[in-house]
Amino acid sequence: MFSPEQLTAVEGEIMGVGKILGATILTILVTGGTFTYLSHGEIGHEAAPKVRKIHKPVVKQNINAPVQPQSVLAKAIDQQVKATGRSGTLLVAKAGKIILNQGYGLANKQTNQPATTQSLYGIASLQKNLTALLVMQQVAAGKIKLTDKVSQYLPQLPAANTVTVQQLLNMTAGYNQIGKTEATLDEAGYEKYALSQLVMDQRGAWYYSAGNYVALVGILRQVTGRSYADLLKEMLKGQHHIDYTDYNDFIKSPDKTANYGADGTAYFDNPNIFNREIGTGSIEMTTGNLYKLLRDELSNKIISKLQFNAMMRLAPNETYASGMYDDGNAYRMHGIILGFDPSVKMSKDGKNMVIWLSNEDTTKVHTNVDLVNHLYDSLLTVE
Repeated sequence: MFSPEQLTAVEGEIMGVGKILGATILTILVTGGTFTYLSHGEIGHEAAPKVRKIHKPVVKQNINAPVQPQSVLAKAIDQQVKATGRSGTLLVAKAGKIILNQGYGLANKQTNQPATTQSLYGIASLQKNLTALLVMQQVAAGKIKLTDKVSQYLPQLPAANTVTVQQLLNMTAGYNQIGKTEATLDEAGYEKYALSQLVMDQRGAWYYSAGNYVALVGILRQVTGRSYADLLKEMLKGQHHIDYTDYNDFIKSPDKTANYGADGTAYFDNPNIFNREIGTGSIEMTTGNLYKLLRDELSNKIISKLQFNAMMRLAPNETYASGMYDDGNAYRMHGIILGFDPSVKMSKDGKNMVIWLSNEDTTKVHTNVDLVNHLYDSLLTVE
């Protein structure tokens, strides 16, 4: 115990030391209690220590990196695909994690170039889903309503005052494109020609035709004053860092895949056949970039959940809307263009997904579609 005189002396010495040393806080125990002195001699609380923040470098994920099979399920899938002898690139995700991303067979049979996770494939009609997303962005901006009549934007089209934007999305408008050109035109030229070739073919019933999406491309230009190419680039590359190529860049890429018909014959390069498919099959992607696109879409990073549900509104007794088929508990996608035969199946939350991008046409025998359906089913039945 300190006597009052001793306490006063000790306090005086401490205060003096604090001033000399510039100490911020000095503490002593006195009769079982704690006194805290600030340097200016006032009693107060301890100042919080300064913590130095350590900034960890941001590691950018390579969405095109190969993923070797590690689990029993991934190894079994890998062996099944190898056994088919088909060429393409496969990405499989289970419970939100990519468990396999590998190339199979050849990207080019003439040069023996192997397919890899960097390989680019035409995504064909899967692009209709991207066009639908662009439309919904304009709906969100208040420039389009799904209940709008087509005549509000493209009055020259047949029966335009009876067709809605929603019907274009789910292909119940009845439009069909009866003619296509292989001439070399710019985007506006191809678009103008395609619109001139639309006829009313199957009004009132579901009818799969790219003509519905040709009309949507025309509406996008009307409401934005911009090209489809610019709108797509802004949404994918600008907003979401998702890469793709148009056909002019594709044919110059070292990751280009050659495309083969059902009889194994290689198609010759004709950029006009792809360039004319504005909004319906004109771009190429890797499995990794397509996966990121679909995950972002299904997790409502591109459009809101409300907008997505509106985009996917089905016509009575139908399953198709906005580039996807609704299988009840899953979405399915498929396309075909000059040997490129992409197929996708995924859970509605995007956590389970099978993407098979192929450069071999198997449409008549459904080999690629059947493969994807089988692999997707295995994701749900094998832990």
